[in-house]
Order: sequence, then structure tokens, then C-alpha cells
Amino acid sequence: MSDFSRVIHPWNRDIWNNLTLAPERANHALLFNGDAGLGKKSVAFSLAHFVLTEGHSQSESLFSAGSHPDLHVIMPECDIKDDLLASFAKRYLERHSGKPKKAITVEQIRRLSASMATHPHISRHRVILIFNAETMNRNAANALLKSLEEPPQNTLFIIVSNELSKLAKTVRSRCSLINFRPPDFQVAKNWLEHDGRLPGDQIDTYLSIANNQPLESIRLFETQYLTSLKAVFTDVNNLWMRRAEITAIAKAWHTIGSLQVIDILQKLSTDLLRAMLTGAAQNVFFPVQNSWVKSSSEKIGKESLLELIDELNYAKQMLATSVDELLVLETVANRVRKLPL
Repeated sequence: MSDFSRVIHPWNRDIWNNLTLAPERANHALLFNGDAGLGKKSVAFSLAHFVLTEGHSQSESLFSAGSHPDLHVIMPECDIKDDLLASFAKRYLERHSGKPKKAITVEQIRRLSASMATHPHISRHRVILIFNAETMNRNAANALLKSLEEPPQNTLFIIVSNELSKLAKTVRSRCSLINFRPPDFQVAKNWLEHDGRLPGDQIDTYLSIANNQPLESIRLFETQYLTSLKAVFTDVNNLWMRRAEITAIAKAWHTIGSLQVIDILQKLSTDLLRAMLTGAAQNVFFPVQNSWVKSSSEKIGKESLLELIDELNYAKQMLATSVDELLVLETVANRVRKLPL
């Protein structure tokens, strides 16, 4: 396991400086809000390191080994990877034989609450990191609320959310909100050029798709998003031309990845709506498909497009549960097929 390396991206430098300038004045609960791919997780993990290890060599070694007793990490089981963060998060997982769970469970929060019954073990403080907090169901959120309303002494909660609107209002109201925003296009491009993981000739394309979020641009490239994009566009055309069965399309989309397909269709729908309302394909997610978007926007009905957008939002919510993904994708494919006038 590698030692911890603090990473604060340039577009988050002001947030970091404000958080560390006078940490003793910080609220007991911080809520990091912003789209995926902006570096919220890096700031949260780095702040935990800053609070727990400053001037404490034993804490430093324990943190880097993934065994610091005063750092507690909660996240959906499906998001846990084989890294330093995972060594902390695995403490609170339930043992089961099914698929990794997509939501933070009430059992995880109960185990966390039990661990806070004592004072911090080594450091002066304890830090609670909760990632993808919007995935908590009502019971989990209510269990967490009790700790937020009566926080243990010297405890800092850092709650991270990609979709603030889905997080329980009662939880939101107990936290100090910190908004993370995408950098300017040129700042993002300069950073990606220096980072080197994204080919230079594809930076503009992926930044457009990722809405100027540099880390999301890299993730999309590494998951072969453009290949998936071309396949989905082909499938949409085949649905419109009645050259493919809905069940076959749904199976193909399931192979690509349900959430990635829904993301592509949501962005495509947004591009089509912009072109329909403005008469031009500008500020789009998919500039490589400008001509297709412009011509297609003239062949579909506005009401049908708005219905598809609603269906895609609902599908994304359903995919966060244990629902049959193929059924969700079949419903979406059927709605896509009905778009042309």
C-alpha cells in the first residue's frame, strides 16, 4: 500500500486555503457539493490527513498504512476500490453474498455511531468522511442526523455529495455548505496537458463531454466513452429506422454499462433540446456530432423529447436501486424510438 499523497488541484486551491487557514473555526460538519470529477474526494481526504496528522509522526504512519483509528470512512460498497481509502471504508461494510450495494445502508451508519462512543484514540480529533452521501436512504439519513445534531466532542464530519438535491434536507441543514465549481476551460485544458493522461488531440472533446471537469474527462477517456458514444448513436439511428428490436438494443446497452448509456442519452437529449430551441448546435456536449444533432433536432417532437428527458432522469434513479436494469433500458429504448415525428 502506497503512502498517502496530498493532492489539491489548482482550481480547488482557494477552498483548501480557507479550510486550513483556521481549522479550529470550522463547523463540526462540512458538506462538499459539486459534480463528479472536480476533486472533492481529494480535498476531503487531504483535509482528514491535515487534521489528524499535523505534527504527529505516529498518526502519519498509521494514516499511510490505512489503520488510523480516528479516521472513519463511509461510502457505497460498489464504490470501494483497492486503494488507501478502501482500507478505512471496509470497516463498516456488512458481510453478504450478493452484489455490491449501491447505497449507503443504515447498518453502516449504525456501526459508525457505535464507533463514536469513545474519545479519539490517538489524535486530538476524529474525522468522519462520507462519500456519495446522496445514496443514503431515509433510515440511514435519520441515523446520521442524530450524530449531526449532537456531535461527539472533537469530531469533524466531511460529507461529500455529487447531487445535493438528493441529500436529505435535514442533513443539509446541519452542515456548512462548500460548493466546488468547474475551472475555466483554459485552466482545465492546461492542467490536462500537464497531467498527460489524456491525449492532447482529445482534450477539447472530452472537456466538452465532461462539462469542463478535468478529472471526469480522464475517467471518461479511460472507460472508452467515445467508443460507447458511437455505439449508442448507431443504436438510436437503428431504433428510429426500425432496424433493431428494443430487447436487442437494451442488451447491447447493458453490455456497455447502463449508467454510461443513460449519461450519453441525457447529454444527447440536452444537445437536441438546445438545437431545437436555438436553431444551432452550440455549447454542446458532443461537438463531434454537431451536424447530426442539428439535422435530427428538426425531425423530432418537443413533447416527445421532454418526455424522454423525464424518463432518463427516472431511469437514473432506478439504476441506483436493485431494479432489473434490462427492464429499465427497454423502457428507455422504447421512448427513444418514439422520438421522430
